[in-house]
Amino acid sequence: MLRQQKVNQIPIALAILACLSLLILFSCSPQDKETTESTTEQTDTEKVAEPETVIKPAEDSEKTETAAKPMIDAANAIAVISTAKGDIEFEFYASDAPNASKNFIKNASEGYYRNEKFHRVEELVIQAGSSLINETQPIEKSDHPLEKGVVLMVTEDGSSVADGDEFLICKDAIVNDGWTILGKVTKGLEVLDSIAKDDKILNITIRERNEE
Repeated sequence: MLRQQKVNQIPIALAILACLSLLILFSCSPQDKETTESTTEQTDTEKVAEPETVIKPAEDSEKTETAAKPMIDAANAIAVISTAKGDIEFEFYASDAPNASKNFIKNASEGYYRNEKFHRVEELVIQAGSSLINETQPIEKSDHPLEKGVVLMVTEDGSSVADGDEFLICKDAIVNDGWTILGKVTKGLEVLDSIAKDDKILNITIRERNEE
């Protein structure tokens, strides 16, 4: 009888153990889930808090160099008048006409002569200027002979000032009558002779004397 009771008690004990195991398992699962969720939230927070790396674009070196490039000294400058028939180059009489030389270089560097016409072509001179400028300069007199290739700033008869942008190039000798003598052609006299009325100046650029 006693043996049968012990045998009957074994399944009951097993059932109790099974129930306890289930209770332990269920009680541990929510805690593990909370731990996992907490770790995930902490990782997400760390990701948000991590600072972004900002890459600054490189500076435009070409623009910086262009802005920093100084104006060429008139004493070492050559003006290149480009036309469809070729180039006419002249050097500046910088010591005799410093203001006119500097002003011409400035105007040319800013593109004011681009696409302008030779609106006056005569036996002795050709003339051109800029339609974008209306300025005057004091006359700077000198004793250079007005022979072929000499570049002058235009002056009205009896005026005490010269036109700040209009210039003449002599095709032959003329009378020196108090002009501002800007410079003299060093290359392109054959182009000078071929210029006709309304021929265009493609552009006037300024280069240093030692640049070929």
